[in-house]
Amino acid sequence: MVHAADLIRKAVMRLAWHTGFASTAREHFGGLGSIIMLHRVRPDCVSPLGVTRSLSITPAFLEQIIVSLKSEGTDFISMDEVVERVKSGKRPGRRFVAVTLDDGYDDNFRHAYPVFQKHAVPFVVYVAPGFIEGAAVLWWEVVESLVAKADFIRIPDGPEWRCGTLSQKRSAFHAIMRYFSYTLTELEQMPVLREMCAAQDMVCSVAPDRDVMSWNEIRQMNRDPLCTIGGHTVHHYNLKKLTAGMVAQEMHLSAGMIEDQLGRRPQHFAYPYGSAKAAGRREADIAASEGFLSAVTTRHGTIHAEHRDTLHALPRISINGRFQKLVYAKTMMSGVTTPIANAGRRVIQA
Repeated sequence: MVHAADLIRKAVMRLAWHTGFASTAREHFGGLGSIIMLHRVRPDCVSPLGVTRSLSITPAFLEQIIVSLKSEGTDFISMDEVVERVKSGKRPGRRFVAVTLDDGYDDNFRHAYPVFQKHAVPFVVYVAPGFIEGAAVLWWEVVESLVAKADFIRIPDGPEWRCGTLSQKRSAFHAIMRYFSYTLTELEQMPVLREMCAAQDMVCSVAPDRDVMSWNEIRQMNRDPLCTIGGHTVHHYNLKKLTAGMVAQEMHLSAGMIEDQLGRRPQHFAYPYGSAKAAGRREADIAASEGFLSAVTTRHGTIHAEHRDTLHALPRISINGRFQKLVYAKTMMSGVTTPIANAGRRVIQA
């Protein structure tokens, strides 16, 4: 599924890269380095309707990025070292990249981890214990499977859609996503989704090959010094839609559950969804009060010395299936796309 906006972004990035502007401007826009954000890493990037495939990149592309950046002298560092470098504000002659993965999909263990091992690259996986233990589900994956199966779908006491054609299914998927994200409260989502699944004789879960890692897999990976496990709340709620007390509870309980399983409290955190509509100054202050050393958003941007004062609202560069070419990844990491995406701002803070 190709979006006109994506075509424009790609054209701009190709122009910036091939004219040399991106590499020339990196000194001003690139800052100290980048935190890149991944979700799924798997050889097969298809999805039932093609609407969630953007969450995936292939292991081959991940390896291509690593090899290319290493050949340029980029340092791959842990989030612990990111914090230290940002605090010092000094660039030691080489820019850094920190690799982060959200949600703990099981392909992180099966396909991404071997690439990190092969190239000795540190990485962080932000996990939500609710996904692992069944208290929450990857609801956007369930919605896609639900719409793919249905010819007609209705939200209880809400709108309804015909799903006879692929175009109708995709429209219904995006409409349901908006309804879940902006109309329902976080606590209403799961009961409504279960009722919708029951109406289609479907279990409210995702297929095993689209699921998250088990605690055993996380423990195995966590024994490797390359790996850092971070917090991602318990239930993957949009924190801006919760009370301050509930936000603190989600952060605190998730850290405690991870500590119970791994023997060490997570020091780093990622906000679910991570946009300005999901995490702001209040959430950053709570993350700091909960003792996390850093917290990352999904806001587009590179890392600068100015972030020493906002270590709990760090931007990232999303490496995803819509822009799965080296020219796009490297142009975004140069920082030239940051002011384009953020109303002219070079440094993105909460």
